Amino acid sequence: MYAPTREELRLLLDIIASLYHGDSSRRIRQQIAQALLQLLRADYLASYVRDNASGRFEDCVAVNIGADRLALYEEYFQHHDPITPLLQQRRQATLVSAVIAQSELEKTEFFNDFLIRGGLHHGIDLHLHDGDRHLGDLRIWRARQQPPFGQREVTLLEMLKPHLANALAQLATLQRERSNSDNWQALWASHPDPCFILDRNGTELQRNRSASVLLEQIGEAQRALLAGFLQQTGKNAASGQLWGGYLATAVRIQCAPQAQAGTLIQLMPQQRPLPAMRDSMQCFGLTQREAQVCSLVLRGQSDKEISRQLSISFPTVRTHLGHIFSKAGVTSRTELIHQVSLRQR
Repeated sequence: MYAPTREELRLLLDIIASLYHGDSSRRIRQQIAQALLQLLRADYLASYVRDNASGRFEDCVAVNIGADRLALYEEYFQHHDPITPLLQQRRQATLVSAVIAQSELEKTEFFNDFLIRGGLHHGIDLHLHDGDRHLGDLRIWRARQQPPFGQREVTLLEMLKPHLANALAQLATLQRERSNSDNWQALWASHPDPCFILDRNGTELQRNRSASVLLEQIGEAQRALLAGFLQQTGKNAASGQLWGGYLATAVRIQCAPQAQAGTLIQLMPQQRPLPAMRDSMQCFGLTQREAQVCSLVLRGQSDKEISRQLSISFPTVRTHLGHIFSKAGVTSRTELIHQVSLRQR
């Protein structure tokens, strides 16, 4: 059994800590991608989520793989991929060579017309599931001149697996609850912050009253800039983007009754007055220390900054933040800010 080094454990713990900062599956996978390549001494990464209804792999996150290669995979090779169906059946990190011999893989169209043309030679995969639901995967590759993956990489991915699966499962559950909510449209329509609903192509479908007021108040040039910002944010579901004095949060939704997939974008004023500590304690049932941590989170401070300011350890900050999320019914900083905005109406 491989025993990770001190440096490998440090990198692994940094990756695990970053899982608490993601507000979507895509954002989590984007946040950990580069660090994973460093940890596993790898060259390429692709990550997909399988849609159970269509059987297609979608919502790609990739590092060092060209857009033309990804388009080719999504249009053709995912339907002519001899290894992913085998790897998907495994519920643990698995070397590609464990499901197909390298000599056999090199005889396939998939290898000769897709993998090797993109530089991908040695592979290891991890597919994450919650029951029958596919939460996402990690497809990690090295170039031909690099050594094959081995027990070291399997061990490190297995150490990460329960933490990543738990984070993705919580977000998937939260997303499903949002999508299935009977009254979410009434809630967003009357929300004091500007809210827009866009389809998957970035075309605006609806806006609430606050959004209409905002558009009336800004000039034509600003309206054009906002339209472009919303389109880009909607296509990528990219929370945390700034426009003017607003912070955007993006949530994938199902636009009932047409059951059309879309994105709800909320623009939160950055200068919104923050609640006093006692208000946070009353609203969410926080302890005094939790309220202090919550107040600093709302001011945009990182865990390390909070640790220094309150003279408490980093793990203690993480523990308090976990309690805050639980009491507020959220899973991320973005969700916490959203809940606070609702309480301030």
